[in-house]
Amino acid sequence: MTTSRILDHVEIKEIVLLLILSSNLYGVDTIFLGGNILTMDDERPSARALAVDRGRIVSIGTEKEVLELRRHWTQIIDIRGGTLMPGFIEAHCHPIAGAMLSQLVDVSGFTHGSRSDVLDTIRDAVAVAAPGEWIFAFGWDPIMVKDLDNPTLAELDQISLDVPIFILTQMAHMAFINSAGYRNAGITRETPEPPGAGKFQKDVDGELNGVVYEISAIQYVINNMPKTPRGTIELLLNLQYGKFAKAGYTTISVLGPVNTAGYPLGFISGLSHDSSVPVRTNLYVLPDQFDIFRGHPERENPNFRVNGVKLYMDGSPYTGGAAFSEPYLNTELTIDRMGLKPDHVGQVNYNDKEITDLIAKYHTDGFQIAVHSQGERALDLLLDSFDRVFNEHPRPDHRHRLEHNALITRSQMERAQRLGITLSFFIDHIYYYGTSLEHIVGKDRLKRYMPIGSAIHAGHRPSIHTDNPATPFGPFRPIRTAVTRKTRDTGTINGADERISIDAALKAVTINAAWQLFEEKERGAIEIGKAADLVLLSQNPKAIDPEQLDQIRVLSTWINGKWIDTSPFTWMNIKLGLLLVYEFLKIQLKVWLSVRNKT
Repeated sequence: MTTSRILDHVEIKEIVLLLILSSNLYGVDTIFLGGNILTMDDERPSARALAVDRGRIVSIGTEKEVLELRRHWTQIIDIRGGTLMPGFIEAHCHPIAGAMLSQLVDVSGFTHGSRSDVLDTIRDAVAVAAPGEWIFAFGWDPIMVKDLDNPTLAELDQISLDVPIFILTQMAHMAFINSAGYRNAGITRETPEPPGAGKFQKDVDGELNGVVYEISAIQYVINNMPKTPRGTIELLLNLQYGKFAKAGYTTISVLGPVNTAGYPLGFISGLSHDSSVPVRTNLYVLPDQFDIFRGHPERENPNFRVNGVKLYMDGSPYTGGAAFSEPYLNTELTIDRMGLKPDHVGQVNYNDKEITDLIAKYHTDGFQIAVHSQGERALDLLLDSFDRVFNEHPRPDHRHRLEHNALITRSQMERAQRLGITLSFFIDHIYYYGTSLEHIVGKDRLKRYMPIGSAIHAGHRPSIHTDNPATPFGPFRPIRTAVTRKTRDTGTINGADERISIDAALKAVTINAAWQLFEEKERGAIEIGKAADLVLLSQNPKAIDPEQLDQIRVLSTWINGKWIDTSPFTWMNIKLGLLLVYEFLKIQLKVWLSVRNKT
């Protein structure tokens, strides 16, 4: 092979690295040894030691091989029989919403067992509400709480006619509001419906009935609530980032940041500039945030990048919003608890022209598109639109994403693969809602619900995600669910043919997720030249019973070879807390001076 041919096959940085390594003067910052190393690299799936220098992995091999790079300044980290892996990647989450949960009233099925418990919690919150305060409750879940019929407007008004009450469902695609909430949000029967499928639902007489349906209508109400101070959001968000790192994540992907304190890109980017930030962030903005994003002066930094845009093609299966090809079943769950009409069919948010125009807009601008899509009808419309746009505007390796994919069919997955569209699965549906899904979609459709096994068979490199706060974050519960397909309550296996191997599941939260984010050259696997984003586990996930996967403990995480402090008492959190106190005192001083001047 000629020299030119060799250079065609070897990265320049690797040549430089080899020259440096050949020098006796060279040493490394850190060496990890003393346990198992899972690389997620098919060429070298495991090792016994690795070396990191200036944040990059520079050597992988046996302990003897790697220790040759040791110098007097090298830090040796003995992992004491643990397992080192690439840091986990959460492919789809909502950390601002998750951070705000500490400020909301928790009415979820994770903490409540009956309808009376849920309503008592709301009443208790109303009883101590300050003047002008909204009661914002999150987690209403008629699927998990068996007797939780949807509340009526009259029922919420009985709790309070003066305190605004807003109750968001667990999957955040439906909410309930009382008359005080309507009044404070400026919503009347004449208020125009928001774009897409969003609705302020009405009864047969055309009067508002207390139901706020789908994302655009929910965001309308949130936009008219008092804004949380930016300093509060920053502190809560950084604390939330620490929780992600503690769970083993080094990168998260945020799809559609909520506007609870003004424009979210500014404070997410600002937090990510600090070298101690616990996780890296990839962001997909909502369409109404996109124009502002274009003018954002810092669209990316080493720990923050805007990948593209998030769209919603349909809604949640648990509110009747998923656009399935066949109607929802007519059962006690769907009719009485979910409040659906007989033979209900979910609707899509866009018609053919609308979704095609949107896809064309962002595709031709070079951005990645991620689309919430659950039902077959929604997916057919999407794939048709993508196909039309690609024919008119070819663009190689776009990696547009379909999110959740509850009932995507094999033919749709094959078509998506041909079009270069990638898939991310919300596999927790099987674990938390598998038993109830039989009463929503039936046994036959349940067998192919969240069909990640078929996706891999079709040639996809899928990721799995938690959609936190829709379900709790943490990699090992969804990994176990992808491997076993068992439900939480009964241990029933739903869709045995869709089970995947532990290796495939681990790749879905590491290298596959990195690839979907266009970051596979930087992270997602332990390979020479990549960033040393690492997680240390108490056990080897490939060497234990899959049923025990959720018992694995995360011991430490590193970003760029730097150990991440996941304590809430980091200097960054203390600084944010002090700034918050300072801003509060400034406001109080202004109020005091204003009162003093008047008197």
